[in-house]
Amino acid sequence: MKKTKVIVLADNAKTSPSRLLRYIASLKISGIVAKETCFGGYIEGDAELVDELAKKIREFERNRIFCRDRGYPIWDKRRCRAFRGGGPREGFHQLEAEQKVLDKVGLALDKIDREGLMPMEKVLKKEEEIIKKEKPLDVEKFKEIVKKYVQKGA
Repeated sequence: MKKTKVIVLADNAKTSPSRLLRYIASLKISGIVAKETCFGGYIEGDAELVDELAKKIREFERNRIFCRDRGYPIWDKRRCRAFRGGGPREGFHQLEAEQKVLDKVGLALDKIDREGLMPMEKVLKKEEEIIKKEKPLDVEKFKEIVKKYVQKGA
């Protein structure tokens, strides 16, 4: 069974899409098709082979390279800009938005690697402290804010 994965590089990755593809090519795994994109790339081939390759790619630059399954093969005429006359493909803007936070996700993963996971009791205690600091918004103040913005037409 064939599988396609999306490989997304965080903004703070040292790896570029072209370097990523050179790394994939250097592994000389037959039966894998790889395509460079502005955000990283795609890999496609036998499902087990693709999953194994994705693990190797992630280790190439841990916490800066992210992988997920793609629902369509590379060069699928329903999705590929070359066949649809250009423009962003469906889902591109969502992927772009997700990529913008991956650098922060990578930094959080780095911290977990260094310090381990925070115990749940500590997480719950911090959450409780934050909730205590928050003050509910007065209903009249809320109405005033809504009225102000409704009048502006915002």
